[in-house]
Amino acid sequence: MKKNSRNTKPLISVVMPVFNAGMYLHQSIQSILNQTYTNFEFIIVNDASTDNTSEILESYAKEDKRITLINNTYNVGVSRSVECAMQAAKGDYIARMDADDISMPKRFEKQIAYMTEHHDVVALGTQCTTIDQDGHTIGEKTFPLSHDDIYRYIFKFIPVQQPSLMIARHRLPKHFDFYSNSFRTAEEVELIFRLFNYGKVENLPGKLLKYRIHSHNTSFKSVKKTFYNTLISRVRAMYAYNYKPTFDGIIATALQTLIILILPEPAIMFIYSNMRHIRNGKARVHGAMKRFKLSIAQ
Repeated sequence: MKKNSRNTKPLISVVMPVFNAGMYLHQSIQSILNQTYTNFEFIIVNDASTDNTSEILESYAKEDKRITLINNTYNVGVSRSVECAMQAAKGDYIARMDADDISMPKRFEKQIAYMTEHHDVVALGTQCTTIDQDGHTIGEKTFPLSHDDIYRYIFKFIPVQQPSLMIARHRLPKHFDFYSNSFRTAEEVELIFRLFNYGKVENLPGKLLKYRIHSHNTSFKSVKKTFYNTLISRVRAMYAYNYKPTFDGIIATALQTLIILILPEPAIMFIYSNMRHIRNGKARVHGAMKRFKLSIAQ
């Protein structure tokens, strides 16, 4: 296994934006530092946190030379924070990570091995175990594996988990714009549509990320705003990126739009939180709708 040193260019640049994630940071950072594949740099952007995030990050940066800490003077959101980290990144591969999630020890090892062998793959995600705010397992998120399925399903749901993504930066144009600065939520949808133009987007079959679900998830703060950004990305993809949706995908987007327009935010939150558990490429909607109806009747 390759070892990282100051004189060795890191193959992977791990990019993690952080905002007020002090209660989860130790587990998240340690899960990266404990990776079996060690030739990486770890770029963390503190997006003007107001809790104990700064103290935790400073402590880790002093202990591990692979960590580069960037401090924003004011809060700019995920997209701009990630773009800032990209400017400092040296690796051929970009590994996304979120400050409240946990990467399994062999995540990088398995992703690098697959992407080194498959030169047509430009981005690679993984399956996920879902955990609550205390770290207890509460379910799983299973995504389609093949590029064709991911391409087809993106008009129905988001078929990759952003913090599990590894992106082959050297297979993209030199000045590739990873995120639209106008989006603070659902920014990964726009990214995936643009990646389709440069290679395959796939998922590994193994659960290599523990994805934490809690009330402070960015997508939970405003479900309607998250969906509107997703809708904008889908519509724009058809004329800007030459994406061709299936008939089923168009119908699914139309129905989702109708639900978003009609239902109040609390009702949408209930459905949305249950739909986030994905199995075999299909959201488990029926059970969520049944529980939703029961909750209204009570």
